[in-house]
Amino acid sequence: MEGVESEALAQTWGDVADDFVTEFCRRMLASLKRRDQRTRGEWYVSGLLSVPGRKSMRALAAVADHGAAEQSLHHFISDSSWAWAPVRQALARHLDRVLLPQAWVIDSMAIPKAGAHSVGVAESFRFDLGRVVNSQQAYGVSLANEQLSAPVNWGLNLPPEWLEDEARRRRARIPDDVPAMSTEAGVVHTVAELTQPDWGLRRRPVVLDARTLDSTALVEQFTRRNVPFVMRVDGATRVVGFDPGRPGSGEALFQAQQLAERGKKLSKPVGWVDPEYAITRSLLVSGARVSLPAVRRPGVRQAPPQPLTLVGGWPMQKGRPGELWLSNLLEVPPAALLRLGRLTRRVSKDFTEVSTRVGMRDFEGRSYAGWHRHVTLCSVAHSILALSSARQQRYGTSHELSA
Repeated sequence: MEGVESEALAQTWGDVADDFVTEFCRRMLASLKRRDQRTRGEWYVSGLLSVPGRKSMRALAAVADHGAAEQSLHHFISDSSWAWAPVRQALARHLDRVLLPQAWVIDSMAIPKAGAHSVGVAESFRFDLGRVVNSQQAYGVSLANEQLSAPVNWGLNLPPEWLEDEARRRRARIPDDVPAMSTEAGVVHTVAELTQPDWGLRRRPVVLDARTLDSTALVEQFTRRNVPFVMRVDGATRVVGFDPGRPGSGEALFQAQQLAERGKKLSKPVGWVDPEYAITRSLLVSGARVSLPAVRRPGVRQAPPQPLTLVGGWPMQKGRPGELWLSNLLEVPPAALLRLGRLTRRVSKDFTEVSTRVGMRDFEGRSYAGWHRHVTLCSVAHSILALSSARQQRYGTSHELSA
């Protein structure tokens, strides 16, 4: 880790007060009806926080310090009846109060697997790795500001070969009401759950990197659900707009990179907080009003073009690549949209330094429900560390941020 913030997090890792962990878990797990389930939930989270390295069920059970703990925890995660949604809702409501998030940030998670039996596992090309890997593909939604982020909801991508194979579906205990969805539909569904009344959250813009996704499909689905968004797009994305270099000209079809470059001479510097070093850096930013080209879909009534803002950002250092963001927040200045987009870096850093260390990728079971319960309790553990780190930096103590 680098920087003062990372050093504080490393120190907090071993200094989280036991009473804070216990009290936080009790509040987050209050929806579990049975006392023994709540106890096992506390064991599990304590193990995620204290066990070094991979969080195997055996290692987590050692924290409980009694003979039947491993079997008990395995049943609690994979075979029990407790619902994970109320736990996620309680966690999200708490973080919404204490973090005052600026956005809901969607991030992808690949979980490499050696075998073919973990729920949802399939071979797919990973752009970040540049090769095909055997893995589970998941999407998480984090509440984020420029200082902190924590995941509150998760979706697991289930390829058709999992949902159409009855034997496979039965072994993984995938519920009958889990439908086949495209990756884009799954992403939208995962974030749209946060807008439901049961979550009780204040609406925030959704931020995501959509360069490897179908940005047109995402815009359509977010628009249909009235979800505000800021999404990073590929330079080859086609948009309809006015050429800033030719005032008075009519609308034309451009590649997003082409249009942004033509408006670069009108860009202005803006500062943003670099989460890696906790310092302010500068970018040149410009914006343009655009829409997406009409896409004809059989049997679907053509909606009028959705007005959007295309934001281009370029580092002050010459030779560094720029970035492009598309948003339906038409009244928000381009500089503010770019700062929202940069929250993806906050979430990526926190996932690497916190989520992976509490075992987000370490679930050993094969069931659908087991995976969801595991990542839910990892999210609780992540939040404990994030809140403790923030409190320690602010007050010199690892006690909880006040609710």
